[in-house]
Amino acid sequence: MTGTPHLRNSPAASSWVVTLVWVAFIVVLLSLIPARALTMTDTAFIATLGAIGLWRWSWGGFHMLRAYAYTRHVFPMIRARAEADTSVQRRHVAVVILSWKMGDAMNAAVYSNLFRDILDNGGGGTVVAAVSSDQDEAIIAHLHRKTDRQGQIRLAFTRQDGTGKRAAMADALAKLRELGVPPDCPGILMDGDTLVQPGLIRRTAPILLHQPNIGALTVDNTPLVAGGMLDREWYRLRMAQRHVYMASMAMSGRVLVLTGRWSMFRTQILLHPNFAANLLEDVLHHPRLGRIVMLTGDDKSTWRWVIEAGWDISYVPDEVIYCLESLPGKGFVADTIGLQKRWFGNMVRGGAKAIRLGPSKLGWFTYLALLDQKASMWTPLMGIVFFGLAGLLHDPVFFVIFILWISFTRSVHSGLTGLIAKRWHPIFPALTYYGQIVGAGIKIFVNHNPNVQKWTRQNTGGAGADRAAMVRADSKLMLVASVAGFVAIVVMLTNVTANSSRFDFSADTTANELVFGR
Repeated sequence: MTGTPHLRNSPAASSWVVTLVWVAFIVVLLSLIPARALTMTDTAFIATLGAIGLWRWSWGGFHMLRAYAYTRHVFPMIRARAEADTSVQRRHVAVVILSWKMGDAMNAAVYSNLFRDILDNGGGGTVVAAVSSDQDEAIIAHLHRKTDRQGQIRLAFTRQDGTGKRAAMADALAKLRELGVPPDCPGILMDGDTLVQPGLIRRTAPILLHQPNIGALTVDNTPLVAGGMLDREWYRLRMAQRHVYMASMAMSGRVLVLTGRWSMFRTQILLHPNFAANLLEDVLHHPRLGRIVMLTGDDKSTWRWVIEAGWDISYVPDEVIYCLESLPGKGFVADTIGLQKRWFGNMVRGGAKAIRLGPSKLGWFTYLALLDQKASMWTPLMGIVFFGLAGLLHDPVFFVIFILWISFTRSVHSGLTGLIAKRWHPIFPALTYYGQIVGAGIKIFVNHNPNVQKWTRQNTGGAGADRAAMVRADSKLMLVASVAGFVAIVVMLTNVTANSSRFDFSADTTANELVFGR
């Protein structure tokens, strides 16, 4: 893949330019607001760092502390113990890989790397490739013969019909059961646009097999993005945030997703008929919308099956896969909104089913994390509502204070994320807030419309093909009512519409009124 646009990096000059612009922006904001607005008795300070603000920042900070502890202290001990256990090394490995119209160059890069990784592990392997054409089969078979000259890898094919990833995966798993593999070896589910490095299986499988309570695990993702600087850094920020969240949840043995890009399971899980059956038809029974068959979100289905079966799920933070990414090309905002609709829709549907398992299955921290996902769709919007109304009704300086607060706090947040994930760009603060606000709006929408699903690369979902994928009138009404209720609650809690001197930066009594209520 050398020379392809996926391997481009953001130039160093862009980092310096963005840094200088960002610093200058903050300096200008500081010069526009009254000096008293920066004191502890300021209205904006009290409103922002109230109970809700402290809760959100404490929760986020707790995740970062857990992630730091896991990546720097806990996981290195896990790895050392696993690598010392020679009984779990060089096992046979089973791989199911889904390749839907990836193209010759992509197939050549992905399968060559995969075959070399299996050979590097030293225990042989079985690969079931779910492909879309005879040409795919011919190219992959040629690569297999060229790479595996001693015949250590069995290769089999299934044909995808384009109706969705779930059906393709279920067919491939059935083929794997037909071929037969040892039940005590590692098995991998992966996508056909994921690049691995030789050594990944050898360094990862012992961590799974050495710990008898671990049923599956996943690894860090490094996106190789075809596109401009904004596209690249948006993906990289998301992967940095994912790394922090995964590492934090791994402290409790319950990461919240087994990514479809590349995840490793015990083969006794992959070979279980109910595993494939649940993957093929996973259903959410919604109290208002009725029976919703999950079309996308297979990674949530596999995760929940493993949890329900009583296994823990872990994360390997020092190993990476390389994901080839590119936005569809409709424009940055339109593309990122479209992708997040699918991602957050999967989160909402999968989370709704997972919460029903309760803390006894999930563990209390994981259970609270799933509940927090429901609250976090609203909290990023509180600042916009309060400061927006305060600026419109009282003093435009509230707009400046809000922008300054966002600039400072998101710089700190993205900086800490970059410190733990070891990847950062000066545009991360702006993209962090963009992701929080746009993500909150999308989460609210999909929470009221969990039936809306669409997979853009295959004939899955789409309002034109299935009326269940359409936004219903009652969903629209409930969405509008929920947003109106949220605004009303913010107004009630902050009393921002009141004609009070606490919102007047020229009043000398503001501090006394805030502190003493007079």
